[in-house]
Amino acid sequence: MKIAILGGSFDPPHLGHLLIAQQVKEYLLMDQIWLLPNHEHAFDKIMSPAKTRLEMTNLLTGNNIVISEYEIKKKGISYTIDTLRSLTKQYPNNIFYWVLGSDQINEFQKYKDWEEIRDIYNMIIFPRENALDTLDDKIKKAFNLKVIPKNITILQNKDLALTNISSSMIRNRIKKGLSINNLVLKEVEEYIKNNKLYI
Repeated sequence: MKIAILGGSFDPPHLGHLLIAQQVKEYLLMDQIWLLPNHEHAFDKIMSPAKTRLEMTNLLTGNNIVISEYEIKKKGISYTIDTLRSLTKQYPNNIFYWVLGSDQINEFQKYKDWEEIRDIYNMIIFPRENALDTLDDKIKKAFNLKVIPKNITILQNKDLALTNISSSMIRNRIKKGLSINNLVLKEVEEYIKNNKLYI
C-alpha cells in the first residue's frame, strides 16, 4: 500500500489538516493517509494531553484517512527519522511518504538526521501559501539541494485548495472568545467546548 503520513501535534486538529490529507490522497493516489499525533514535541512545545489530542484527531478519520497511535503509544519524544525507520521495518510491504507543509521547510534542518530523511525516504511537500512558482527554489535552499530528487514530491497543482488555518490560530481565537466555526469539524468544536479546552 502507498501510505502518506501526516504527523503533528493536532492541538486541535482542523479543516486544514483534512484538506491536506484529502488532497494528498486524491492527487497522489494514496491508498491511505495516516494521521500521526505526537506524544511530546521535539522542540519542547507545550501541548494538550496526548489522550485529548488523539480523541480529537480520531474525529477526522474516514474514507481511508486513519489514525496511527504509534508515537502516542511509544511515549516520549518521537523524532521523524526514528518513526520512519521503525514503520518501514514494521510494515515492509508498504511504501511510506512523509507529508511536510511548506511552512515547515525552513525548520527542516533542525530535524534529527535530516539528511537521511531527505536522501532515503519519500517526502511530499504540500504548499501552505500561494507562491507555487518559487516553491522549488525554497525547497532546494531549505534542503541543501541543487536538484529536487525523485523521492521528494512537490504538490503544485493549481487546483489545490490552500489554507492558512493553523492550530495556534484556533487556540488564540478561542481565548479571545471568537468563533471557530468552519475552521474545525463540528464534532471537534463540540469536543473543545465540552472539555473547556484553550480557554
